[in-house]
Amino acid sequence: MATNFFPIDPERVRQNAYLPVKLSELSKVNPEKALELLQAWGDGTKTIKKLWDEVVHYVGDNIQNL
Repeated sequence: MATNFFPIDPERVRQNAYLPVKLSELSKVNPEKALELLQAWGDGTKTIKKLWDEVVHYVGDNIQNL
């Protein structure tokens, strides 16, 4: 039986790749929240997963799985 082994979770890679896109979407509907999350990302105070979850809470996750 073959198993797939990815050293990094592919979902986390997708989130990291598309986080700037989602932050841009958020900036158009809630600029203050977008800036807050961007600062948290830059300061390293929130994980990519936490940032993604918060952004998706506001704008949804319409990015297709790769």
